[in-house]
Amino acid sequence: MKYLDKHTIIFFLLISITGILEHLFILNLSQEYNLRIFQAFTLGLGYDLMNGAMLGIIILLVPMTTYYRKIFCCILGCAFMLFVFIDFNYVLIFGTHLPYSTIEYLKESDSFINSIVFAIKSYSFLVLFICPMFALIFFLFLYDKNVISKKNGLLSKLITLFILLLLGGSAATYSNSYVAKNMENPLTSAAIQYFYLTRNREPIEKISRPVNSLRIIKNLIPGQIPTGEHWKNYPLVRVRKSLGCQNADNSTIKQKLCSEVIKPNILILMLESFRAAEIGAYGSKLGLTPKFDYWSKKGILFNKFFANGFQTRHGQVATYCSLFPNYGAAVMKRYHRNNFNCLPEVLNKYGYATSWVFGSDSNFDGQSSFLKKIGFEKIIDKFDFHESVSTLGWGISDKELFVKLEKVLDNEIQPFFSSALTSTNHHPFEVPSEYKLNRGQSVKARYQEAIYYTDAMLGEFLKNITKKPWFENTIIFITADTSSFQPSEKNPKNFDEFVILRSQIPLLILLGENIISGKEVGRYIFKKPSSQVDIGPTILDILNKEIVVPWVGRSILENEENYYIKNPYRAYTNRPGSYWAVIQNESRYYRENNVNDHFFGDQSKEKYDYLKKIGKSWIDTINWVLQENIIWPELQNEKRY
Repeated sequence: MKYLDKHTIIFFLLISITGILEHLFILNLSQEYNLRIFQAFTLGLGYDLMNGAMLGIIILLVPMTTYYRKIFCCILGCAFMLFVFIDFNYVLIFGTHLPYSTIEYLKESDSFINSIVFAIKSYSFLVLFICPMFALIFFLFLYDKNVISKKNGLLSKLITLFILLLLGGSAATYSNSYVAKNMENPLTSAAIQYFYLTRNREPIEKISRPVNSLRIIKNLIPGQIPTGEHWKNYPLVRVRKSLGCQNADNSTIKQKLCSEVIKPNILILMLESFRAAEIGAYGSKLGLTPKFDYWSKKGILFNKFFANGFQTRHGQVATYCSLFPNYGAAVMKRYHRNNFNCLPEVLNKYGYATSWVFGSDSNFDGQSSFLKKIGFEKIIDKFDFHESVSTLGWGISDKELFVKLEKVLDNEIQPFFSSALTSTNHHPFEVPSEYKLNRGQSVKARYQEAIYYTDAMLGEFLKNITKKPWFENTIIFITADTSSFQPSEKNPKNFDEFVILRSQIPLLILLGENIISGKEVGRYIFKKPSSQVDIGPTILDILNKEIVVPWVGRSILENEENYYIKNPYRAYTNRPGSYWAVIQNESRYYRENNVNDHFFGDQSKEKYDYLKKIGKSWIDTINWVLQENIIWPELQNEKRY
């Protein structure tokens, strides 16, 4: 190293090695090894060399004394290593590098304490942060004894600069040639690049009225456009007649869903990250969900049901408000002050008592204020549990959550609408010892244990409430807030399987009166695509209510012979910047990274173009109505149509 700037070279090597180690860990997560996987790995290595060279050049060119330059090296290097460590643990949970939008969670870091503690105890903390950090400090100060003349110092800097430019430039040319197509794959991209390139995924610039998109979605929303001047500026609002249960046909789904109770209780159970891929009733062979599988034989199981977004807050907006998650800034983040007309508020006006139960802090993600705003009268969270109850990972254990929910419902005035969100099946996936499956300590193994535990607690809860006097008059929706990004039993073979894995969730509907009377005859499977936005309209249809609402979903009880011949059942899902999708039975369209098109099923160009058009129209429309706050006007509770 006689003719090289030693401090810069040491810094370059350790920064590059840290990035390479992260990519090796990510490679180890792969369920198969082939030429495509190794090509992706080499792209990631290219970014690691580029990052090392880029930061090394900064160290080399910043004018300062040797001592202060070493201090600068240590600070910058340790910051980078810490960032890589955090990024890897994000990859373990969400399947991509750390996006820029996660900055918003810095003020809520206390909610992640258990996940942080778990990460610090893992091998990644030692390998990606502690060891590289001490190596950097050790080698920087080891080479402090040699005195270099100004002439040799300048020459060494020039040679070092040339080497870094050559290595970094070559690596960047190779990796950047693929960046647009592969940024979402953590094996092909790198932490710094992904963080930087995702900074504009939630643009704040104002968009103009999407005239063409509004014209297209006008015919996609069920119901009649209300009359009256005050409605003309609210493009989502429709009069929903809710005649599904009144139509005189004997379809199995209507026999099972149309209750004889005028105002049945409604209960929605959202199971944290309870993905369809691990559920036996959806084809899994892992044996993790015996209780769900048992109850699925007593109700209506939706085998093509999808989460509309990828976070809990997206699932809540879609389920409670029948509104697509924004393909950009989250509704509960940027648009929480907007006017909405959601399911809890609607049911509250019909005499329903409304409550929401959660085992963690409801202030997280602004849930407490938003859910109160949309009509939940009671918000019960971890602060309403006795201090002696058990906690697991993210919050109160699912066992204690269901015990609390039972008590809340026992004391609720009927009819009631209640919803609960579990939390044990959230990283760090902690479960009691009796639910350990002894499949190792990998995040994937712990995730499977958490599913097994949540399933057991769900089964216990359902068994208990069948004995309750209010159960017979209750309709229960069992679903998930979102899917999961953990590795599955089967590795996706194409983009179709990739998106379905990351967005398909369960939906099981149980009618208490059918279960008590023994009317249920085996499992009924609803085989058409649907998603979270369809839950609200279905509930209103069951209740036989005619109402004006700004909902984008549809009731599953509607007749297909009329309106739905032109608009067949569809499911929509998105992850901003990563993909959005429109899914029909016979054809599926995916838009990847806002660049690549994927089309599966019926290969007609007409169908391809149409699905792409309606998907883009929904994205533009939702973005615009949120921006303009024209989902719903500020009304004084009176019926105005």
